[in-house]
Amino acid sequence: MLRRILNKAILALVLLVLAGPVRAERHPAIGLGGIDIPAALAREAPPAGRVVPVTGLGVPHHLLAIDLIARGFMATKGNRYDRILLIGPDHFFKSRRPAAVTQRGFETAFGPVESDKVAVARLLESPELFDPSDLFDGEHGTTGLMPFVRLVHPDVPVVAVALGIGTGRAEWDRIADALKAIVTPQTLIVQSTDYSHYLLPHLARQHDQQTLNVLSARDLDALSALKQPAHLDSKAANYIQMRLQAEVFGAAPAVIANRTAFDYIPVNEPTTSYIVTAYGPDPVALGRLVYGDQQVHFFGGDVFVGRYFLGLLASPAIRDRILGDLRTVTGRAPLTVNLEGAMLPDVPHGLPRQRHAMPAGLTLEILKALNVTSASLANNHSHDLGKLGFNETIKVLKDGGIKPLKHLEPVDLGPFRLVALNFIGVGDFKGYPAALAPGPGADDLAGLCRLTIRAPVIAVVHWGEEYTDAGGKTEQAIAHELARCGIGAVIGAHSHKASVRPVLTAGGEQVMVYSVGNLLFDQFSTTSSGALVELRVFARGTFALRMVPVPNLYERALELRSGDRAETDNRKSDQ
Repeated sequence: MLRRILNKAILALVLLVLAGPVRAERHPAIGLGGIDIPAALAREAPPAGRVVPVTGLGVPHHLLAIDLIARGFMATKGNRYDRILLIGPDHFFKSRRPAAVTQRGFETAFGPVESDKVAVARLLESPELFDPSDLFDGEHGTTGLMPFVRLVHPDVPVVAVALGIGTGRAEWDRIADALKAIVTPQTLIVQSTDYSHYLLPHLARQHDQQTLNVLSARDLDALSALKQPAHLDSKAANYIQMRLQAEVFGAAPAVIANRTAFDYIPVNEPTTSYIVTAYGPDPVALGRLVYGDQQVHFFGGDVFVGRYFLGLLASPAIRDRILGDLRTVTGRAPLTVNLEGAMLPDVPHGLPRQRHAMPAGLTLEILKALNVTSASLANNHSHDLGKLGFNETIKVLKDGGIKPLKHLEPVDLGPFRLVALNFIGVGDFKGYPAALAPGPGADDLAGLCRLTIRAPVIAVVHWGEEYTDAGGKTEQAIAHELARCGIGAVIGAHSHKASVRPVLTAGGEQVMVYSVGNLLFDQFSTTSSGALVELRVFARGTFALRMVPVPNLYERALELRSGDRAETDNRKSDQ
């Protein structure tokens, strides 16, 4: 009997050897080496207090940055997803096709993560693009994130895609088109990407700022031109993420972290960089994802508390609603505006409508309620009442604790430096400061270039043609000259019409918002628009921009007044 049992066991072993290795149902778990992922997730709970709609995520895969991976996944907490599409690099060049997928799930120390086999089968209908591969057994870009998936979204299946490092834009587009077939409104796209590699910390910072500029501008052409791995280890993953987020969800990114391995192990040796991005369709909601290792500052457009807007903003009920709407966007973060006019304790009667004057008391109350910490006076209208009006405005601002920004005079705002410039009204009879655009005989910016200003430096400029949302050759020339002077970002005003998004200038060394349009200004939406620009500065001195559209607040105030009048009439009719 014993011999018979042994013979059967030997036969079974022989058959097993002849059949080759048996694949486990799931890819094996990676060793965590004592890393406490649940504790990291608990520490990175989002500060918003409410669920932020997140459709995409970019996180590192080096577990050295476990807190940043945790931050990204916790930003998605509370969202309900039907699948997670995880895209990252094929680090070891194992795929036989431009991309690899797997039907197998993944083991983690916290339980299994199942594969969405139906979705994977759909992708395998394109065998020229997708390789059914076992490369994921040793692919840390994928397996390193699975414990976070399991703990934050335990019942959501995953489609893991490893993208060939040697692939190009034509293949990325084909892969993105194929992935659209499995991306539903409830799909979370997780991009597994580490950024600059093998560079000393100061060079890593330079490359990361170039990459952050590309992310701010959402520029696919510029992304394609980045160096791999000097800028990032998977251009394919970042490109596909940006395309799918724009085309499927209408979503834009907020960068919520930027560090390097040097921040964890401070040795002056080649390092790796980490950037965390959260994508969502609601830019206001994304603004709630702010953390202690970054500082946020907003920039708004033209403010004129006078003329037709004055009576509306003088109403406490209307004023509180308007200011409340703006504070919802900024979260009461510091704000810089372009102040279009003179602030006076007593505004003279009978001023021509083109001369901008504002009552100091009400205007200062509004600025302080919005947490305006600096106001640009580098524009034509701040001089509408001459030097006396200009100087009175400076006094009112200073007495209210607000920094007045004068033409070509840099100020230090803590996390960054700010300089205001005016290019409108050269030769105006009022004689206010205005710089000439770069060209023969124009050296107005030479003094700025000679200043030693610690980066990052942001310029707020008054320029361009009215009622336009994109700059021309003159503005490009100015931006290039400012970049040569060390200006990392340019934020413009004067046109009354907000740009759609930031754009790259100076070969990607600088990011520019041509115009933020109006903030509080008595013009209608037929000719004007407005936006706020969020500047997020990280501890290492890098920064990212994003734009948040704002409605026409003059029209909003008129609607509120009409509503108040209708309610008053209804009350009278009830009496």
